[in-house]
Amino acid sequence: MKETVRVNKMGSMNTERQPIFYQIRLRGKLDLEQAAWFPELIHAEDDDGNTLLAGELPDQAALMGILFRAHNLNLKILCVKIKTGKTGDLKNVQND
Repeated sequence: MKETVRVNKMGSMNTERQPIFYQIRLRGKLDLEQAAWFPELIHAEDDDGNTLLAGELPDQAALMGILFRAHNLNLKILCVKIKTGKTGDLKNVQND
């Protein structure tokens, strides 16, 4: 999570959180009932027939909420990509 810390004229700190873009790849295709558990993310199917969930999340706690929902639905998490930096590169975190 990226935080910007600024000190105002009064000397107190103000923290601003920037949302981070995530792409989560799940094994298989979600049915409508399963997809409804992830309303904050865009759903797509990749060439291999797996599901891609993508979108901005406010912090790591929100990401953990998504991952716990996937776990509770018995969905296999294949990969989590995190958009970083100004270049918009995606970093891979894979689960084999």
